[in-house]
Amino acid sequence: MGRLYWKFFIFFFLAQLTAVTAVAIWVANQNQDRLNSQIETSPPARSLVDAAAATLQYGGVEGLHALITRWSRQPMPQVFAISEEGSDLLGRQLPADVISNARALFDRQTTEVPAAGRHGHFSPRMALQKIKANDRHEYLLFVPANRHVSGTARPKPHAGQFGFHGRHSYPVMPLLAGAFASFIFAAILAWYFSKPIQQLRNAFASAAAGNLDVRVGKSMGSRRDEFADLGHAFDLMASRLGALLQSQTRLLHQVSHELRSPLARLQIAVGLARQQPDKLATSLARIERESERMDDLVGELLALSRLESGVMDISKEPVNLNELLLTVAEDARFEGETKKIIIDYAAERENAAEPIMLSAQPDLLHRAIDNVVRNAVKYTPEQSHVSIRTACSGAYVTIVVSDQGAGVLPDELEMIFQPFFRGTNTSHADGHGVGLAIAKQIIEAHGGTIAAHNEPAAGLSVLIQLPRV
Repeated sequence: MGRLYWKFFIFFFLAQLTAVTAVAIWVANQNQDRLNSQIETSPPARSLVDAAAATLQYGGVEGLHALITRWSRQPMPQVFAISEEGSDLLGRQLPADVISNARALFDRQTTEVPAAGRHGHFSPRMALQKIKANDRHEYLLFVPANRHVSGTARPKPHAGQFGFHGRHSYPVMPLLAGAFASFIFAAILAWYFSKPIQQLRNAFASAAAGNLDVRVGKSMGSRRDEFADLGHAFDLMASRLGALLQSQTRLLHQVSHELRSPLARLQIAVGLARQQPDKLATSLARIERESERMDDLVGELLALSRLESGVMDISKEPVNLNELLLTVAEDARFEGETKKIIIDYAAERENAAEPIMLSAQPDLLHRAIDNVVRNAVKYTPEQSHVSIRTACSGAYVTIVVSDQGAGVLPDELEMIFQPFFRGTNTSHADGHGVGLAIAKQIIEAHGGTIAAHNEPAAGLSVLIQLPRV
């Protein structure tokens, strides 16, 4: 589960726990109210119980009997003296549940009264008293509610007098407490989740308006949840979109520059053909070369675009790398004959009888390696060497193409695989600067890597690493 899930869970759990706790407290209070509703705990009732307890303790059973007999004839609350067997001293009847609740209430109140405030079982101002009498019986003294007393004169209860106990029909306070707690938790939860959503909404609106410099990662603060991850993902997306737009703008300028030169030469050739009809054949030859140059450039741009966008599907099949490199080397030898360049190809194999097998699309892989080799032939001087070597290491095979040219400046080694980039040492050479970019896209699409470094003596080496079958 995600971190956001646990935050939702904790918020709602705390809200429900608060409500359940409030209801539990209410139920406990209801139980206490039920006990208190059967036993009088008002100050006058406590005074009567104290008087009866003092009489029993110092006047004995006979004194208490005479006292409560006299009280029973008057319209006043009645004190009962219940023995261990559950019988009243005067023989009066009480419901069994009233007696059991009285004993439970006595046990509770004795645990609540500090030990320093008790003298045996006799403690002044307690609603229930238990006294051991001179007849060796213990009597529980208390005043029951008027509705439980029968056969004696009783006053009519009214609000504020004996026998009146307010009751709540519904748990109003627990419900209010639970509602208030839920309101607080809901407000915190709403603020906690609405704030980052609003920040992300504003950021998306700003990005949609063209401002790709907007960032929301820092505004998330110390959050460590999915919203923080989403903010960082948005920052990464905005950064990459900005870089992509800059790259596309730069590419558009570069394409425009590359097309401007052949178009200008085409216009010049057309103008010469009109002004000098006798040189029409030369002008047409120039127009043909420039149109072929533009066609090659457009073809390379389309291939690079398909590779970068992922539209081109790679259909892999077993490929014999030795045979593929032999074909590339033969084509390079034919192209390098005019400059008297020697193409050396040496294959290193773990077992000379077994070829190096790859899983690749043959035409694409041939194009990638051929672009690298042709680039080496283009920038190496006349009467020099271009070497192609292979070496197997574990699950990979490395192809190294080296020339004897001027090399590349160290800070430009990573840039030579970008479209239309031309190194400082090679700016005089003819070409579009797209071949190595296409090679990089093809090699990476096959799960490999491509890199370049300068040789210690002279020249540039391009290393291609591909997974073997």
